[in-house]
Amino acid sequence: MAGRRPKPTQLHRLQGTFHTGKHGRDRANEPIAEGDLFKVPPGLTRAQQLNWRYAIEHAPKHLIKKIDRAMLKIWVVAEDRHDTANRMQAQLDAETTLKLLIRGPLGLMPSPYFDMMDKAAKTMFRAATELGFSPAARPRLQVEPPDEGEDETSPWAMLRVLPGGKAD
Repeated sequence: MAGRRPKPTQLHRLQGTFHTGKHGRDRANEPIAEGDLFKVPPGLTRAQQLNWRYAIEHAPKHLIKKIDRAMLKIWVVAEDRHDTANRMQAQLDAETTLKLLIRGPLGLMPSPYFDMMDKAAKTMFRAATELGFSPAARPRLQVEPPDEGEDETSPWAMLRVLPGGKAD
């Protein structure tokens, strides 16, 4: 079938563009990702583990699911690679008067750390867009908390019926 790939129903719901007439008829068996992601996967360095925890803690609540583990791992590793290249470039710049350049066999040339930082930044940007980490991606998302009881931080939580009172 030619044309654009259909947007997942869950993404329509998150972005507030879901319409039962358009999106409800052929999507009854569409898979839905379950389970919020928390656990740090094995094989990450200490710095990457800290980046993982930071991302999970500061990502929009109930957005990143267990199936998104690989995408988040790509972002975390790219962030670590970017930070490492940035530190190495800063170390080179501290030892020379020719900032941002290195001496090569043919004379002065741009530092190779710029290419590393650029590639890592592009990887981070693509993954961040998919995960809702960018400022442009967040306004399109409207994440609803799971229906697991009442959220105590909700302003509606104060409207509970007091013990001994009548509920109509």
